[in-house]
Amino acid sequence: MSFKIFILQLSGRLKQVETVEKQRKILQDDYFEFQKVDSSEELKKYLELEKEINSDEFKKKKTEIEALQFKGSKEYNQLKEFEVLTKKRAIKNYFKIFRSPELERFKKFKSSEKLAEYYQLFEYVREGQFDKDKKEILGQVFKGSVEEKHWIDFKKVEKKAGIKAFKELDKSDLLNKHEIFGKSEKLKNFVQLRNTPGKDKLKQKEYKSLKRDREIRSYFKFEESKKLKLYRETASSRMLKSYYELKAFVESENFKKQEAFLKDNKKFEKSEANKKYIRFKQLSSDPDIKFFLGFEKSSLYKNYLDVVESFDLKRYDELEELIGSKEFKERKSYLEDKKKWEKTEEFTRLDRYLAMKKLPHIVKYFKYKVTSVFDYLKTWEVVFEDDFLKPQLDAEKWATTSYMADKLLGDNYSLVGDNYVFTNGKNLKISGKLNIEVRKEKAAGKVWKMPAGFIPVEMDYTSGIISSWKSCWLEDGIIEAKIRFAPVKQIVSSIYLAGEQNMPRVNLLEMGNKNRLGVLTLNSGKANVDGMDISNLKKGWYIFTVVKQGNNFTWKINETEIITVQSTEMNTKLHLNASIIVVNDVPGSQLPAGFEIDWVKCYRKRLN
Repeated sequence: MSFKIFILQLSGRLKQVETVEKQRKILQDDYFEFQKVDSSEELKKYLELEKEINSDEFKKKKTEIEALQFKGSKEYNQLKEFEVLTKKRAIKNYFKIFRSPELERFKKFKSSEKLAEYYQLFEYVREGQFDKDKKEILGQVFKGSVEEKHWIDFKKVEKKAGIKAFKELDKSDLLNKHEIFGKSEKLKNFVQLRNTPGKDKLKQKEYKSLKRDREIRSYFKFEESKKLKLYRETASSRMLKSYYELKAFVESENFKKQEAFLKDNKKFEKSEANKKYIRFKQLSSDPDIKFFLGFEKSSLYKNYLDVVESFDLKRYDELEELIGSKEFKERKSYLEDKKKWEKTEEFTRLDRYLAMKKLPHIVKYFKYKVTSVFDYLKTWEVVFEDDFLKPQLDAEKWATTSYMADKLLGDNYSLVGDNYVFTNGKNLKISGKLNIEVRKEKAAGKVWKMPAGFIPVEMDYTSGIISSWKSCWLEDGIIEAKIRFAPVKQIVSSIYLAGEQNMPRVNLLEMGNKNRLGVLTLNSGKANVDGMDISNLKKGWYIFTVVKQGNNFTWKINETEIITVQSTEMNTKLHLNASIIVVNDVPGSQLPAGFEIDWVKCYRKRLN
C-alpha cells in the first residue's frame, strides 16, 4: 500500500472525480468561449471602442461637450440682445401699431381716391389758389370789361346813318324793286330818249311822257336819295365789316354767356372754385380724413416711421426669426441639458463599451487572457478519444484483438496456463460507458504450444480486449481514462500502453490481485513493476493519467501527480489496450465481473 495515496486521501488533496470533471468542463467551456470571443466581431468592436474611448481625442471631446453650457454661449448672448431690444421703448411702441387695425386702415386709405382728392383741394385752398380764383371771379363784372367795350362799340356803329341806311335797305323790297326797275326796258328806253338829240319830236314827246311817269320819277328820286347813297357807301365799307364782326360777337352764345356771367351777382357761388372749397370743407370733416390726418400726426406713427427701416428693427427681426427657429431651440435645449453628454453618439459608444466590458464572456476573456490557465488546452490536442456513447464499439478506432495476435494469427489466442479466451467483442457491453466482462462459460480457444504451435482448447471463462493499434499510436503525449476502481482478486483488469510486443508495457492502471501503476517488464519469465502500489485507493471512479515525455512517464490520479518513472525501453511509439484476464476461479456471486471505463482520451502537443 502507498503512504502517499493514504496521505492524499486523508488530506483531501486527491480531488473527487466529479470535481475534476466539473472543473475540466468549466475550463473547456470557458476555453471554447474564449476562442469564440477571440475571433468574434464583438471583441473586434470592443477593442475598437476601447481604443477610441482611451484616446486623447475622445477624452478631449468629452471634456468639451461637458463644458458646454447655455450661459455665455453665442446663443445666450443673442437671446440677451433680443431681450434688450424687446424692452426698448421705440420697439415696444412700434409693435403697438404694427399689424394693428388702425395701421392697416391708414395704409389702405393712403392710396384712396378720397385722400388724393383731399390733398389736391387742400393744396388748392392752403396754397392761395382758391383766394386768387375767388378774387378773380369776383373781379369779373360787365362794366369796364372787354365785353362791355365791344357792346358799346357795336351800339355806336349800329347808330351810324350809313349802318342804319344799310340795315333798312339791305335785302329790302324797296331796294330789290329799285334794282329790278333799274334793269327794266322802260328805264333803258327813258335813258336812251333822254340822251337822244331833240330833233326827233316823237322821241321827245315820248321822253316827256316817261319823265312824268310815276315809276321813273320814283326811281330817280330814290336813286338820288341820301339814304341810297349812304347804303351804297356803307355796303363796301370797313365800317360794315366791323359792324358785322361786332354784331356776330355780341350775338354769340359765348358773349351772351359771358355777359350773363359778368352781370350775375352770384357768379362766385356758382363757380368751380366755390364748389372745390365746399368739397374741401366736406372732406375736412370726413371721418376717414380726420382719422388719417390724426393718425399721421400721432407720436406712435412717427415712431413707427422712425423704426420701420431702422437697424434696431432689422436686428430685432433677425434675432426673433433666429430665436424662434427649430435649430435655435434645439441648440438652447441642448446647451441647457445637464445630460447632453449622455445623449451623444460618443456616450452611446462609451455606454456600449462599458456594458460590453461587464459581459460575463468578455470579463472571462480578459481574465483568462493574462493567465496561463489555458496553456494546457493551447498546448495539447486530442488525437484519439472515445466516450462509448455509440451502441456498439467503434470498429474504426478499436480492434478486439491484440496487435501481436492479429499479426501472428489474425485472431486472439491464449498462453499455456490461461483458463480464459478473448472473444471478438462478445464480452464488451456499451451503454454510455464500456464494460469488459468476465463470464464463466465454456468457449473454444487457441493455445500456443511448442513444437505444435497453436492448438485448439476449451476454456472455462471468456473475456475481452480492445486495442487502438488500428487507429492510434503515440510517441509522446498524454493518455487518460476514467475508470471505476473496483478490484476483484481473481481477475486482473488492465489498461496499458504497448509497442509492437506485448511486453514491456506501461500500465495506466492494473487492478485485481495487485493494484498498481508503473512499467511492467518480464525478466526470465518473471513480471517486474517499476511503479507504485495503490491498493489503499478507495473504490470509485477516477481519472488515471500517464504523461509520456521521452523516457519519462508520470502518473496522475484525478490530476494529482503520483509517481514518475523512467524507461528507455518504452521510449517508442505505443498504442493503448484494455483487457481483463482470469488468474483464479471467480466465485459465482461475483460473476459476471467487469472492467468499467467511462471514456478514453489521448493527447499530443500541437504542431504550431
